[in-house]
Amino acid sequence: IKSGDRVMLFSHNAPEWGMTYFGVLKTGGTCIPVDPESSTDEIINFARAGEASGIVISTKLKEEHSDLPEKLKTAGLDAIRLWTFEDVFEMPDEKTEEERIALLPQRVTAQTVASLIFTSGTTGRPKGVMLSHRNLTSMVSMLSSVFDMDTSDGVLSVLPLHHTFEFSTGFLTPLSRGAQITYLPELTSDHLAKAIKNGHVTGMVGVPALWELLHRRIKTRLNERGKWIGEMADLMMKFNAWLRDNTPLNLGQAFFYPIHEGLGGRIRYFISGGSALNDKVQRDFQGLGFTILEGYGLTEASPVLTVTRPENRMLAGTVGKSLPGVEVRIADPDASGVGEVIARGPNVMLGYFGNEEATREALVDRWLYTGDLGRIDDEGNLYLVGRSKDIIVDTNGKNVYPDEVEEVYQDSPYIKEMSVVGLPDGIGEKVACIVVPNEEHDIALTRADVRQKIEEHFREVSTTLPYYKRVKLLHFTDEELPRTATRKVKRSEALKILQKIEEGVQSSKAGVGGEEVTGAAAWLRSIIASVTNRSLDEVSVNSRLGDLGFDSLMFVELATAIENAGGSLKAPERLNEVQDVRELLTVVNRSGPVRNETRMRVESETRDDEIHIPEFVRTIGNKGVDLVQRALYERLLRTKYEGQTNIPYHTNFIVAANHQSHLDMGLVKMALGDAGQDLVALAAADYFFDTKYKRAYMENFTNLVPMERSGSLRQSLRHARSFLDRGYNALIFPEGTRSMTGLMADFKPVIGYLALASRVGILPVYLRGTYEAFPKGSTLLKSRDVGAQVGRFVTYEELDEMTRGMARAEAYRLIAARLQHDIVNLRDHTNDKFDAKRSGRARIDAGDEEFAGAEA
Repeated sequence: IKSGDRVMLFSHNAPEWGMTYFGVLKTGGTCIPVDPESSTDEIINFARAGEASGIVISTKLKEEHSDLPEKLKTAGLDAIRLWTFEDVFEMPDEKTEEERIALLPQRVTAQTVASLIFTSGTTGRPKGVMLSHRNLTSMVSMLSSVFDMDTSDGVLSVLPLHHTFEFSTGFLTPLSRGAQITYLPELTSDHLAKAIKNGHVTGMVGVPALWELLHRRIKTRLNERGKWIGEMADLMMKFNAWLRDNTPLNLGQAFFYPIHEGLGGRIRYFISGGSALNDKVQRDFQGLGFTILEGYGLTEASPVLTVTRPENRMLAGTVGKSLPGVEVRIADPDASGVGEVIARGPNVMLGYFGNEEATREALVDRWLYTGDLGRIDDEGNLYLVGRSKDIIVDTNGKNVYPDEVEEVYQDSPYIKEMSVVGLPDGIGEKVACIVVPNEEHDIALTRADVRQKIEEHFREVSTTLPYYKRVKLLHFTDEELPRTATRKVKRSEALKILQKIEEGVQSSKAGVGGEEVTGAAAWLRSIIASVTNRSLDEVSVNSRLGDLGFDSLMFVELATAIENAGGSLKAPERLNEVQDVRELLTVVNRSGPVRNETRMRVESETRDDEIHIPEFVRTIGNKGVDLVQRALYERLLRTKYEGQTNIPYHTNFIVAANHQSHLDMGLVKMALGDAGQDLVALAAADYFFDTKYKRAYMENFTNLVPMERSGSLRQSLRHARSFLDRGYNALIFPEGTRSMTGLMADFKPVIGYLALASRVGILPVYLRGTYEAFPKGSTLLKSRDVGAQVGRFVTYEELDEMTRGMARAEAYRLIAARLQHDIVNLRDHTNDKFDAKRSGRARIDAGDEEFAGAEA
């Protein structure tokens, strides 16, 4: 690659993405970042339009787009080279490296194009926005003056890096300030919660759908603790929001300490952009004590033009003031001050690649005409009121171009004419379509048959498109669509027709009402209501998922919720293709309906009788328990710790220890120091949680997790896994119970299952003296000498290597034997080598058989 060449970058977020980007710039070339959800045809179109010399692709996407080399050849683009990250980062010999470095340009000018970003592209010639080195460095300088970020900060990267909003605010700016950036292996609610809880995260960039996801999770957790707790939390949020608006005080961290701790306890602010943020969501986060800064911009502006400033009070409805160095004005305002938003500054693009006509339309006398309608108040805050362009922006901030969508869907002989529009949907818009059927194509078909053919066509096309580009709402009309003098469909008029039809459909549904819903439908409705944070009355079997606010993130949540409720998906790949609740029922399996209904009813009745501990009592009580525990192990007992340098602070892990006494849990926690703060311990449900009084204490003042010693072992294992997946460290006593004699019993394979299933390593710990101090059945201390010896951390990779190719049940038993061997070495102060072959033939006792059956 030489100066002036263009290289496409096709990958999900990863450190390699940024390293490759800077590598391309180092050659004097231009990078073309591409949406990882793009189809192979879109990649071909971008490569042709951008005149690319090569494509850097991740291994995962290369496997998913195995037809790419052949399609490049068919399109006459076989000169384009294809590299994986493995190819790019392969280290040559030193001489070759020096020769390559000598070929790099000595200087790259400020006006050189750094990024070429295509804003559409399934068909036709896509628009390519040219952003120069000067554009992007100016943007970094502007953002750095607003956001006080340094080497002590950490940013969680959630949005795709090809998105200029994430690229500038979540990548370039933190990197320029020496801040840490964390990437997720996969964007799911569990991975997100784990990264926020355990990663070094002080800020996060996201779109409204992400904040809605967090908002739903927080509200659901509060309401699960009881109706009055949820209502009390709402009142406290309103009070703190009022307090922040009217005083310099913010009591959110005191009122909602567990929520702040659950989000890592270090969050300084969230940054939202892409589309408008729901006022209720923003106000609730304000009340919880968090600050969400809202920004506005577009790709052509690198991309930020305005942003709200970090302050205690909340400015509702505004996207803030212009960045330093950026001028924002309202062109041709009406009597109320509303007009098109225009802007100029060093961050505004050079133009559209190879498209002078489009460049002249967008840039007039160096002013960028955004196509958005807005007004500016006396303090310089910008308020957006609409758009003058046809572009559709969904709740995730994704741009959808109606012409592009129409071109994909219109290829059916049963469609006479159609129009794709953005139907207002809360804080964003959803892709909707109105179709005039061609009933003359096959006169043998009835009116209903023709419409069914069109619906089937739309379903087939939808499966080939990313979720955000799919038509979510389809309506039919027999009227001709209104057109301009040049025969273009008037989208604004088509939208009015579609809205009128939709209102009629909704009112007829409301009139039906009273439908009795039982069995699987009732079960699924309750899950959907929980995921969408809606009341049951708002969800019926006829409800369209699009109307309930479903997006790709919410589908992931739904799949997890169905599994957690004991259900399963017949065809997971079809989940985000279904249109309504009735259709969703056909792809969901519900196991054991009668038993589950009974259990849910019994649990509900039991929960009503539970003892509820107020949050402030819980907080004070936890502090008291910590003080008593510290006094016990540091003052009353003579405690000795060894091997604490073996504790891994870079990752979460399972602690495996021998079990002789009730002193063991606290001793492990104290031995782990800071790593023991959020340690959860699996404890026998039939012993520690058998009465409501014990449950009240254990659930509120300890980190014990109930583990069934009989009965629902599968449910207990899933419960334990959920804590490990969320990033907690977990203590397990693999013997299953306290020793009656002080001798170590055989380790059970549960520990192997949890380690492999959760992909975490194991830290062996040998506890000595606790049996002599406080054996089973004792009420008084008999000795004061206790100790904990921490062994070498066994990584997940080591466990995986040791058990590769083995049957799962055998692998779990081998891991249990390995850990018991390590702890015996600690006990005996030996260093005997573990013989995997010999230990792999260990017998299976009755407990193992029960476990193997439950795991299967």
